[in-house]
Amino acid sequence: MMDISIPYYEDLSRISNSNIGWFLNKGPAYLHKMLTDPPPEEKNPVLERGSLIHMYLLQPEEFLKTYVVWDKSRPTSAQQEKFCQALANTVEIEPNKAILSAYKEAYSTAGKSEDKMLSEGLKIASTLKDYIDYLKDPERKQMISPYEYQMLKKIRNNIEAHKLANDIIWPIGEDKAYSIDGIMNQINSISTKVDKNGIFVENIMSFHEFHINWECRGVQCKSLLDGLTLDFKNKKVIIYDLKTTQKLWHFEDSINMYDYCRQLAYYSMAVDWYLEEECKEEPLDWTYEYYIIGIDTTGSYEIRVFKVEPHMIQSRMDTIYDALDEIAWHQSTGKWDHSREYYDGDGSETLNL
Repeated sequence: MMDISIPYYEDLSRISNSNIGWFLNKGPAYLHKMLTDPPPEEKNPVLERGSLIHMYLLQPEEFLKTYVVWDKSRPTSAQQEKFCQALANTVEIEPNKAILSAYKEAYSTAGKSEDKMLSEGLKIASTLKDYIDYLKDPERKQMISPYEYQMLKKIRNNIEAHKLANDIIWPIGEDKAYSIDGIMNQINSISTKVDKNGIFVENIMSFHEFHINWECRGVQCKSLLDGLTLDFKNKKVIIYDLKTTQKLWHFEDSINMYDYCRQLAYYSMAVDWYLEEECKEEPLDWTYEYYIIGIDTTGSYEIRVFKVEPHMIQSRMDTIYDALDEIAWHQSTGKWDHSREYYDGDGSETLNL
């Protein structure tokens, strides 16, 4: 049975589609560094918004555990934030002393008496009491604004109103869509829900954030699919990916820039493995459909569904196989500073024009 005991993003022993991209665009040395000594992750507002939208749509229970809609007062300056942080983290028992200390840490005290500082500090602490209490909570959720929550609801409404997007994401109803949280139960249910002849009783299974650990060309691989639907009766696979974008009506540019077809091809290979190894099905007997669901983030939150034809997926397979072969060579030799061609030849490398 597939082992996914290590969370997807923590498992640096396996190769993802993003890793393939690093290898192709930045070379083996960069890939090796990212897998052995990755730098601290930097916050990116665009990526954070995309993750927020994904979780709201695909993992609603996880969303409720992670985020809180905050409509109360918040600091309006760096000094107020520093004051609140200091007051929330203080070990001083006497309230006035704690407020005075936090004020001195956050604000200029030149020309101010302690009475004046305490008076101003008490006022700030009263105004931002809810926020300070929030900071004191060790299990606090991540804040989102009412504006962001309205954005999420608008996106959800637009998906539900779309004549295809809703059926792709929730083909059997949202309450029956499986998420990564219960993946071992998913696998158990797939393997046991068969009749005496080995025929699947449950015709359709829909997965969100579906984690597959698999192997190809001697390389340990991993994939995390936004959405996967398996129709066992009709032997049909639907793979889809959500993409937030500011260029919804020029989306071809993003598809080419980020090679989304290669991403879907990599997912397709993972599903082939999953059907054969975990479901005991012959992948060649199944038909595959691929979709990218584009979500506008510029204010209209419009939804467009792009169907990716199988020949577009097939066109990226050789690129993946070649990259995996090269990565397997680097893994086996431990040589990462240059390309394989560099090591095998005289040091020159071929231009692919």
